[in-house]
Amino acid sequence: MLEPEEATRVWDRGPGLDAPAVKPSVVAVASGKGGVGKTHFCVNFALGLMQHRIRPMVFDADVGFADVEVMLGVRPKRTLIDVLEGTSIFDAIEYGPGGVPFLSAGSGLLDLHDLTQEQVERLMRQVTQLQERFDVVLLDCGSGMGPNFERLLAGVDELFLLTTPEPTALADAYALLKLLTLRGVLPPVRVVVNRADSLVQARETAEKLRLVADRFLDASVDVLGYILEDDAVPRAVMQQRALLSAFPQSPAARCFQQLVSNYLRLHPAPKPGGLTGFFTRLWHRLREGPGDAPGGASHTG
Repeated sequence: MLEPEEATRVWDRGPGLDAPAVKPSVVAVASGKGGVGKTHFCVNFALGLMQHRIRPMVFDADVGFADVEVMLGVRPKRTLIDVLEGTSIFDAIEYGPGGVPFLSAGSGLLDLHDLTQEQVERLMRQVTQLQERFDVVLLDCGSGMGPNFERLLAGVDELFLLTTPEPTALADAYALLKLLTLRGVLPPVRVVVNRADSLVQARETAEKLRLVADRFLDASVDVLGYILEDDAVPRAVMQQRALLSAFPQSPAARCFQQLVSNYLRLHPAPKPGGLTGFFTRLWHRLREGPGDAPGGASHTG
């Protein structure tokens, strides 16, 4: 495994530095409520992947909030809106401290369903090129359960569902699972328990969510791992640095390293098509009306 200061070299690897056999995949990082640490997770998980010579990109899909930009202290010159208007997608990708690449959605993507056929075709061409450079794309999803959010998750290869041990966070995580199940768009799910006081508390939290999903939704939920409460986290946030760069030996950083190892060891083969497949599936969802998604049921209670 590469040290944090060596991870940025992953972008310059030569023929003899090929990544492990991980096909391009799209992983959504979401939660039932805000404030559980999605952006912090995306940035540090990406850096952890880089330490294993995996090439990630963080796509800040939390439209209008620019959380990734703020956390990394980088103001992007271009966003995906510029890509839709003719800018190369590679010119819209920024690199934060530690070399973490990210792409901002831009506020104009609030109306995803209003994309024209020409814009979609251009986006598809651009996204195809991304597969040559990135192995994993992490979608930092906003909180909420609107139609576009559902459709976004319907196109991904995998969902990392973040929660904390707090009852409200756990209840909202279950509500998100319920909604996606009723709508027939639940992707494979891996739970991450953040800000746990102990491993015992983390395991109990994950087990509660897994059991209720199995009993009431007939949904299979796996556990990716846990992140312990650690005062190094807010210190890294205040410094606008990734935790794995600022405090690589902290308890939370070691948890991230374990999460990455778990992912690389257990990661299933994603759906064929990688990034292109994701946007193809998303485009089909965007063309459906709010009541046309598989399952057809609305969220109640």
